[in-house]
Amino acid sequence: MPRMPSGSKSKQEAARKARLEREAAERAAAERKKRLGILGAALVAIVVVVGIVLAAGVFKEDKADNATKTKVAGGAEVKGVKETNDLLKGIPQQGIRLGQASAPVTIIEFADLKCPICKEHELNNQPTIVNDLVRTGKANLEIRLVNVIDPNVGTTDGERARTVANNLIPTNKYWSFVHTTYYNQGAEQDSWATDGKLKEILAGVGLPASAFSTRMTSANRTAQAADQKLFTDLGATGTPSVFVQARGTREYTSVPNFNSVDDIKKAVADAAKKAK
Repeated sequence: MPRMPSGSKSKQEAARKARLEREAAERAAAERKKRLGILGAALVAIVVVVGIVLAAGVFKEDKADNATKTKVAGGAEVKGVKETNDLLKGIPQQGIRLGQASAPVTIIEFADLKCPICKEHELNNQPTIVNDLVRTGKANLEIRLVNVIDPNVGTTDGERARTVANNLIPTNKYWSFVHTTYYNQGAEQDSWATDGKLKEILAGVGLPASAFSTRMTSANRTAQAADQKLFTDLGATGTPSVFVQARGTREYTSVPNFNSVDDIKKAVADAAKKAK
């Protein structure tokens, strides 16, 4: 076989080398594209997760952190006393009801004083509800306390806090105590609602030490039983749960999205048409 000229051999070798380099570059480009695609998908997933978290309000500011602190006897500081007084000023309190008895609609909220979502609702949404619906006479508002956190986390202080609150019903300071307590709520798994803490909150809302009672009176027992029965009858399973009731009727309408003040306003407007 004739030998290939050295020049042709060199050209073929150069072409082969160029082809190998081109193929290596193409493989590297494909690998970079693949990695960028994976990274892009991961970034999209992160953005989606962050969006869901933000929409859920996980990073929502805790208004209790910046609330005014009021010193009470003994030097303890109680948060939210000023904010509560400002919110409720001039609005009648009668038992568990806030607002005019003659209002065409009653907003019923089932809550637990140890429930962190109830705290978020009370501090973030309730001021708008009170100012736009209760203060204007479009609705009155009831908070009915149930005990759902204690059985789930193995504590008992939620029941203590509810008992103290319900014993305040005759004083017409129930609402002041409940709203201020949410400003001073501890972690749900902790037994923070001690006698000492609850007495400090009572002092903050202007009640004497003699108003503090963890005694289960017959009136308290009746109130708790009525609240629990209505909670069960309406099919509520957690807190907070919000319903509206037109005056003069036994018709209750659930507001599933309790975090939407607009949904609550619409439910009130619809119920008002049925008031008697």
